[in-house]
Amino acid sequence: MSLVDPDRMALLKRLFPVLGKHLRKGDCGKIGVIGGSPEYTGAPYFASITPMKIGADLTFVYAHPDAAGVIKSYSPEMIVYPSTDFATNRHSIDRLDALVFGPGLALFGNRCGRTFLHQRLFGAVQRMQKQCDHHAQPQRLFTQMYPNQKEIDSEDLAIQRKLTDQLASSLNVTVMRKGENDIISNGSDVQSRVGRAETSSRRCGGQGDILGGATALFAFWAKKASGSDVYLTEHLLDGAEAASFLVRSASLLAFQAVGRPMNAADVVEHINPVVRHIDNTDDFTS
Repeated sequence: MSLVDPDRMALLKRLFPVLGKHLRKGDCGKIGVIGGSPEYTGAPYFASITPMKIGADLTFVYAHPDAAGVIKSYSPEMIVYPSTDFATNRHSIDRLDALVFGPGLALFGNRCGRTFLHQRLFGAVQRMQKQCDHHAQPQRLFTQMYPNQKEIDSEDLAIQRKLTDQLASSLNVTVMRKGENDIISNGSDVQSRVGRAETSSRRCGGQGDILGGATALFAFWAKKASGSDVYLTEHLLDGAEAASFLVRSASLLAFQAVGRPMNAADVVEHINPVVRHIDNTDDFTS
């Protein structure tokens, strides 16, 4: 396998929890996903199955009742709740290590209903001090967001970085701007990072949801590796950078194997060889 970014491969290796018989179920990550609608059931699946493929122990999906059954049928590994009500799901949400909000949810329901859900989520995350990733349209309520290239649009990389820095600074969040280069910023041009790993030439639906699930898990793993009890900016930056490299690499392998018909499911299936390669490699410079 040709993965030629020693620094980022070493970052992933550092974030991977050490496996052993001392571990208990949940130690390697419990990731939640709030999303899905009758029209969009694939997005929460991809955001949820990705952490499992990387190495999370448990994933939970909180979905509209009309979508939950369909989402649950995609995989027996996911725990799916047919409700986005926080009072109903409080017990399981309290146990999460990180939360992804929005895959498949952005076009469902009216604006007032979504705003109310955002407010409830913000309160819950504040109480839990969880990492929260927000997919698609930026909101002021969340810690980490990953908008599409068209939402921070420019052909010039320097301008892209400046716009991403400005958005992150104005909202006091960490932003990953997805695109030809993934730009990661917490509002400081000194700390901003750019994911340039080679990736596929295919832009199919679901890749952003895969990235969201990976980012949530790696942010938790970064916190865990540091020994901190709370999330710090460096955990979000490291998590986003690690997720960018892994997903771009899996997408490249999928495209090399499948070609033009490649879809998001193919990317998920090629996460395993990337993880195995990093697990089995000690010297990334050779």
